[in-house]
Amino acid sequence: MLGHHVPFSYCRAQADGRPCRRILDCWFEKFDVRSYLATHFSAAEIEAFLAAPKPKMASLIELIEQARNNGEATPP
Repeated sequence: MLGHHVPFSYCRAQADGRPCRRILDCWFEKFDVRSYLATHFSAAEIEAFLAAPKPKMASLIELIEQARNNGEATPP
C-alpha cells in the first residue's frame, strides 16, 4: 500500500492495532504468514481485518444516519 519496502512489524500493527488487510499479499513469499496470523489471532479476528473496507459512499451514508439519529435523540 505504501509503495516501498517496510518491516513486518509495521504491517502487523496498523493505527487501529490490527494487521494490515494486505498482509497476506505482501508477505506470503517471505514466510508462512497465514500460520503466524493463526497463532496470534482468532479466526474471527483474521476475517475481520482481512475484509475489504466498506465503500466510501456506504460509510458516508452511515455517518449521516448516525448524525440524524443523534440529533433526534437530543432534546431541544
